[in-house]
Formats: sequence, structure tokens, C-alpha cells
Amino acid sequence: MNLPPVPIADLAIKNDNLIAATHGRSFWMIDDLTPLHQLTKENSTKDVVLFKPMSSYRMPGGSGWRGADRRLEGENHPGGVMVHYFVKSVDEKSEVKMEILETSGTLISTYNSKAKGREQLSVKAGGNRFVWDMRYPGYTSFPGMVYYGSPNQGPKAVPGKYKVRLTINGNSQEQEFEILKDPRVPSTQEDLQAQFDFLVKVRDKVSEANQGVIDIRKIKSDLGFLKSKISSDAQFKELNELVKQFEEQLTIHENNIHQTKNQSVQDPLNYGIKMNNRLAHLMVEQAQGDFRPTQQGEEVRQMLTKMVDEELTKLRSTIDKNVDRINNLAKEKGVEVVMVKKGAVVN
Repeated sequence: MNLPPVPIADLAIKNDNLIAATHGRSFWMIDDLTPLHQLTKENSTKDVVLFKPMSSYRMPGGSGWRGADRRLEGENHPGGVMVHYFVKSVDEKSEVKMEILETSGTLISTYNSKAKGREQLSVKAGGNRFVWDMRYPGYTSFPGMVYYGSPNQGPKAVPGKYKVRLTINGNSQEQEFEILKDPRVPSTQEDLQAQFDFLVKVRDKVSEANQGVIDIRKIKSDLGFLKSKISSDAQFKELNELVKQFEEQLTIHENNIHQTKNQSVQDPLNYGIKMNNRLAHLMVEQAQGDFRPTQQGEEVRQMLTKMVDEELTKLRSTIDKNVDRINNLAKEKGVEVVMVKKGAVVN
């Protein structure tokens, strides 16, 4: 492999990892020997094999330092659950899907060879390794969203048992694995569960706020389409006024939920963040470490949740009052439109 040509002074196995002590070339490790333990005669004849993942500690981790010359740096143990699988052959037509599930069957995350971005699963013929970062999905986002100090990372899974499912061209295999608590962390299982539950509540409320922005922008887009279909003639005066008033009201709601002036990462230095970003930052702040949510954190969550709920209630009222009225008036004027109240659609 990539081991330099140097004498090996000693070998040791620690937690199913092979450690090689070289003469003058530091220590080298082969992470996770458990796939070798599962190389049975039965598995050797299969076209697809999903190996049972080794137990993984819930702890921070990364690939190493971010230096200019990576050739001079070591690479840390991957920070997550390592899933090894074998695929005898794969081509461009093959669809390979990896799913992470709770033991109850509840889906956590899905990765696919046909997907793009963070959900893409890279697969080659032969042995493969996928590393799950132990995180649940983050909050709903929208194009052009700029948040201050709030990367979109979902809550980290609590210690316990989970499942992984590998599906290739419709054929599935499953294996169970376990996430272990970092023995250096004094927090209890109940503390970590309380933190997870708190972060899920915050994440879901951020998603609700962002969905409000998405709905507003969809309706605005369709109102623009409607305006392109009507003229400034006197017969459309009332309709144009209603559309203008509706757009102005939607803009007020949008600016209450989200700081629309923030278009780049430096803009929040000049324009204060709004309730969706404040909630998202609370999620980041309360996820820094393995501990039960603080009393102050819970108080801020309740305060911001109330603000979001009140604004979304007002938004729904604004939409309910205007959509039907505009639809009916447009129909009276001979303009065929269909605009729904949650994410407008205009024909």
C-alpha cells in the first residue's frame, strides 16, 4: 500500500486496528481490521457484501491538519462510523444507495451514487469504504441563504445501536452497528439524549422559518408571472393594486424572518441577523460539546420559537386573505390563474 520500504520493528493490534512501528518512519496504522474477520467462504462468492461496521466512539474527528503540503502530514482516524462493502462490478447504469437508520427503521440519511453534493456516494468495483459522520440532516435551506456563524450541521446521533442498509439495483443488505459514548465525557446517556432532543427542536423550527421564506418567494415569483399577464389598463387597476399590496405585505414578513440584505458572508457584519439565523446559531452554540442544554439555551429557544410561530401565523393569515381574493378577481377579469396558498402555482 503506501507504507514506505522500511523495517518494521514491531506490530500490535489495538481495538481491531493494526499498528506498525517502523525504524525511522514513525507509526503506521491500518484502521479497522473487522472486514478481514468477516472474509468467509460464503462471502467470497458473493457479488455484493456489506460488512458489519465496527463499534465507533462518538467523538470529534477529522482527516488532519490543513497545511499547504499534505505529503508531510499524517491522516487521522476518520471521525465517524466506517462502513466497508464489496461490489464485484459497477458501471454508470448501476444505482448504489446507502441508508442509515435507527433500529426502529426510521430513516436518518440517504446517500446515492446518482446524487450530487454531500449526498453523493462514491463507488468503485472492489472494496469500498463509506464514513458516516454520525449526524442527522440539517435544517431546510433555500437558494442564496447567508447565515452568520451557523453552518448547517444536523445533531450528532446519541450513543446506541443503529442500522445501515446497502441497496444495489434493488437488492438490499442490512447490518447493525453501535455508536459508543466517549469514556472521557462525564455526561450521562440521558444528558446526551436531552441535548439531541433540544437540537432537533431547534433544527425543525429553523426549517419552519426557512420554509416560510421559501413560500414567500414562490408566491412572489408567481405574482410576477401574473403581472406579466395583465396590463395597466383601467380594467385591471383593482387587481394590480391587490397584487402590489400583497407583495408589500409578503416583503414585510420575509424581512421579519430573514435578513434579506445579507448576500455574502461579510454582510452580517453590517446587517443584524433575524430570527431564523438566531435560532440556527443557538443550535451551533448548544452543540459545542457533549452536555445537557443550558437553562439559558432553553429560555432563548422558547423565546425565538414564540417569535417564529407568531410571525408564521401572521404570514398564513396574510396569504389566506389575499390568495383567494386575487384568484377570484383574476377569474372575473378573464385571466385564468391557479394560485395555491402554500407555494403559489400560476398557470
